Amino acid sequence: MSEPSRRTRNLATKPPRHKGPEVRIDSAELLKEASGAIPRSDAEYLLMHLLQVPRHELYLRRPVTAREAARFRRLVSLARSGEPVQYLTHSAPFLDFQVQVDHRVLIPRPETEELVARTLSKLKSEARSRKPKARTMAVDFGTGSGCIAIALARALPQASILAVDASVAALAVARRNVVRHSLGDKVRLAQARNMDDRILSRLRGRLDLLISNPPYIPTRRLARLQPSVRREPRLALDGGPKGANIVAMLVAHGPTLLKPGGLLAVEVDATHESAVRKLAPHTEVERDLAGRVRYAFLRRS
Repeated sequence: MSEPSRRTRNLATKPPRHKGPEVRIDSAELLKEASGAIPRSDAEYLLMHLLQVPRHELYLRRPVTAREAARFRRLVSLARSGEPVQYLTHSAPFLDFQVQVDHRVLIPRPETEELVARTLSKLKSEARSRKPKARTMAVDFGTGSGCIAIALARALPQASILAVDASVAALAVARRNVVRHSLGDKVRLAQARNMDDRILSRLRGRLDLLISNPPYIPTRRLARLQPSVRREPRLALDGGPKGANIVAMLVAHGPTLLKPGGLLAVEVDATHESAVRKLAPHTEVERDLAGRVRYAFLRRS
């Protein structure tokens, strides 16, 4: 038998290759690392989304794979550059539920949650004098992601809500959220730019509620907004020279859509109080939790 070749001998004597254990990192350490680059709350939100775990679990020294850590660091880098974390996760909380969001829609904020909470409180107070099973007819003007319309539909058992927006792209996001929450039987979607659009003019004198979080930032202030806010759609932010273009339209013409006793609820800029009162002296202006003028409520007499 001939002697094995040198190559054969070398192959035979080489030890087999074994994959070593995958390197893991601790979730709490990963958060600590990220908190130097972005706010801790943003880091938590990104890691919760990536790992699909509740917040408290991030601090139980949960093992994170090298691949997960790399993905997390990439998200942190994008967030540090100004990309909103809600766009990175394609999700945003609103009250007790989540909505899908992307660059086509405004990111829901706590001030708008408070608008909905106060509106529902006013509706429920007024409902005591109505028939128990009376249907609530409402319009959400400038629906964006659909968060307000969805919140109303979830809270009001007998509700018929029309959610409108000037942006067809935003309506596509809202439609996805309405379907996700199985509310297609209570929430309809349509494009509308002003109170004279046919779909709204047909509702004159029929609404229990007209609610809106319109664009209300003065144009001159847009350039001074945080980088992450400037990534949101300008159409949803820019309220014109004084920020009151849409607000004024809603306050001046919105009540024509309401039935007697119907409620107009609008989120406004802190500088809009005098303009709103000039248009409608009986408007009830309320402050947000930070003490700034933020909400205008008006009932049709």
